[in-house]
Order: sequence, then structure tokens, then C-alpha cells
Amino acid sequence: MGIGKDGYYTSKDILAYEATYNIVYGERGPGKSFDIKRIALTEAYKTGEMRLGLIRRFRDDITTELVTKYFIERDVNLIEMITKKEFTFIDWYRGYLWFARMENDKIVRGSKCGEVFALSIADKRYKSTGHPGIKYIVLEEALTSDYYLPNEPKKLMQLVSTIARKDSSVRVFLIGNAVSRVCPYFKKWALRGIRTQKPGTIDLYTHKNPEGEDVKIAVEYVPESPLKAKIFFGSVAKSITGGAWETDEHPTLPDKFKNFEIIYQLTYKSNSDFDFSVCLLSHMLEGYILVYVYPSKTVFDRVISAEYSSNPLQTPTLRRDIPAEALIHNSMIDNKIVFSDNLTAEDFYASIKTEAKYPF
Repeated sequence: MGIGKDGYYTSKDILAYEATYNIVYGERGPGKSFDIKRIALTEAYKTGEMRLGLIRRFRDDITTELVTKYFIERDVNLIEMITKKEFTFIDWYRGYLWFARMENDKIVRGSKCGEVFALSIADKRYKSTGHPGIKYIVLEEALTSDYYLPNEPKKLMQLVSTIARKDSSVRVFLIGNAVSRVCPYFKKWALRGIRTQKPGTIDLYTHKNPEGEDVKIAVEYVPESPLKAKIFFGSVAKSITGGAWETDEHPTLPDKFKNFEIIYQLTYKSNSDFDFSVCLLSHMLEGYILVYVYPSKTVFDRVISAEYSSNPLQTPTLRRDIPAEALIHNSMIDNKIVFSDNLTAEDFYASIKTEAKYPF
């Protein structure tokens, strides 16, 4: 499922679910974007109408050079293939995508095939304009370890509403690499199964719209492709060619857990829906102190959470007037923090970034 006989990604499996929203993620390189572009541009060429709505997160991501490069493939000229060499590239001109070719050092444009949108300015730029014909909306780099817009899922749905109007046949694709499990779309759309989803599977979620009808969200974890470059190694290789979630190396407990005394423990309930146990430990023989973080299995009395609670033991940040919590804070500043595994560390640090106030 997900990888065709040629070793590249095919969208036919996820399209069979007829979901409005389609999240496609996994390893780098198997052509997750290629097949959607091929389908949309083929329809655009045959009908002479726009079919593709390409979304980038920021306005700076939309330049003639970057947009043109987006349609350049390493092994094949997609535009020549679709148009039987009538056109050779996609040109971005006055906000639209055009089939184009060069003649006598001049750009000759054919029909419009799509439009490009910047999500960061969508609420101000595109509201009152029409976008007829668009059937495939693609948000590239939907998963990131860097920065999401405030209320990004809401902004995306508002932009989709602007583009689609009353057309319920529009399909939205969020395409990304497996860079971080901390993602506002996962939380806002209650896609909790992604944390344990296996490569080569498609999970289906449903939400009710105001009319009581189902809105389907299909989530595909693209499996490994047999086509691999053999120039990568270490944990990076697992994410680039194996589809594993991207992780760096993080410190783990330097000794067996039984050789530590638990001084203090609390639960960090993050804004990203990940819960962590945070323990202040002291080594019984050598006396050194460190902070140990692992996925929460139970909720301790003391809770760090940005959510409102009348419980006096729940606050959004550590309390420096509590000696043990001041020691946790200082230990983290001094980098005396270890984790149960690398993925937990990545989730922990990414979750902290989502908080309005630094919790530790």
C-alpha cells in the first residue's frame, strides 16, 4: 500500500477512501508530492481549467524561482510528460500557475493550471477573490519541527473554505516528512492514532460538520521505498530512507533506574497532548542529581499544565519557591536531563515550544 511497482508513492490507495482531508507523511524521497501534482496537472491540461491550489506556509516561500523548482523532478520532466512536450515547465505569473515553454528567449504561456497561496496572509489576501476549478489543494511541508502559524489548522480550513466555496468534491492534501509527532493538526483534529501508526497503513477519522454529516480525514504513513540512496548513516538514515520519525541522539539514564532515589516527581501535561513524567533523581552511590523524563503512565499529584484547573497543585510553570522544583529548573539549565529514549526527548522539547509560557 502506498508504493507502486516502480518504487514511488502512489495516491490511489488514499484517494479510494474519498476523504476531504488527506495527510500523507513518511520518509523523504519516494515522491509523496509527485503523484498529486501529476493528477492535478493532467486534469488541468485536459480541461484547460485550474485544478491545483498550492499552499505554502509563508509568503517568503513563494517566489518565481521556488515555485518553478517545485515542479522540477529529478528523473522526469513531469510537464513534458503530461503535455506531450507542448510545454516544458510551470511558470508562476501574477499569482497563477501556467503551463509554459521558452521560444526565442521568451516565455510562452498556455492555460492556467493552478494558483499559489500563502497561508500566513490568507485571511487578508484571498477572502473576496474567486478560485474556480481548483479540485486539489496541497499544503507542502505540513509537518515541521520549526514553526507553525498560530491557530494554523483553523487558518487552513478557512482558506479551504475560501477556495472550495460550496464544492464538497475538493480534496485537501497535507504532505510532509516524519519530522515531529508534535503537530497542531494532530491535536486539533484528534488524530491520536498517528503516535502508534505503522508504515504502510491508512487510518480513517471522521468529524461531524454543522449539518451532522461526516467529514473524513485519511492519514497515510507511507512505507519504505525500495529505491534508496546508500549514502546516509546513523539515526538520520532511519528517517531519510526508513520513514522513522526524525530524532537526534539524547542522553539516557547512566545507570539502572533502581540505583537512583526518587526525590520528586510531577506530570507535565503538554499543550500538544503528550504527557510526560518528570522525575528528580539522586544516584544512591555517587550522589549526583539529574532530571529523568519518560512517557507518562500515571498522573502524579503535582501537574504542570497550561489548562485551567482549580487544583492548587496544577500550575502552568514550575514553582521556584518549592526547592525540588527550583532544583529541576537549575538541573535543566545545566543540561542535567536524561530521557527514556530519543523519540521521547524530541516530543518533550517540541511540546515545550507549543506553550505560551516556558513551563520549566
